[in-house]
Amino acid sequence: MIPEQTLEALTNGFGHMGSASVDLKTAHTDTLSASVDPANDTVTSFVLSFLAGPVLENFKSTGRVSYFVGLPSHESYQFKGQFIETRQLTEDELAHSEQFRNAAQEHMVSHGIPAEPAAQMLGTPPDLGITFKVEKIFKQTPGPEAGQELPFN
Repeated sequence: MIPEQTLEALTNGFGHMGSASVDLKTAHTDTLSASVDPANDTVTSFVLSFLAGPVLENFKSTGRVSYFVGLPSHESYQFKGQFIETRQLTEDELAHSEQFRNAAQEHMVSHGIPAEPAAQMLGTPPDLGITFKVEKIFKQTPGPEAGQELPFN
């Protein structure tokens, strides 16, 4: 079961999905929140399909997913796993992403980023879910435990 301590970062953190091709060329795409099925150890990240092409090609050819999520507090985790599928997002997932994107824009503006660029970065709703099965989790929060694997299951 995905540890409860990671759920806040998974659903409310800034995320990046990464991949490598069979010839080890890397690609990544930003995410606009995620949904979690802790009982089945799966995560569905919300992405913009027009930015996710190279990552999706790699997922389909290698099956390997790397997913980083972090909160403004710097609490962060890296999830490694197996690509399962792409799918349409549910209405609940789209509503959650809208809440995340609004909060993220407010956070950025509160730190001096002008509202217009923040809206350009986060104003477009995601149109694709990428689901993967979590196999390993690593703590990435700065400090003495950074890089340590979190046990789960």
